[in-house]
Amino acid sequence: MHTAEPTAPIYDLLIAERGDVVAIAARTAEETQREADAMLDFSALTGRRDRTA
Repeated sequence: MHTAEPTAPIYDLLIAERGDVVAIAARTAEETQREADAMLDFSALTGRRDRTA
């Protein structure tokens, strides 16, 4: 998830050494959200498919 925008050289160095931890955390959070949504989807029990927030 590294963008083409200019960043601080130290950040680029950290990404090269450790990986893009921020991007990894964002992807993990999205995956966890999808899994939680699937586990908490009771529409099959209630017969409802629409989810309004």
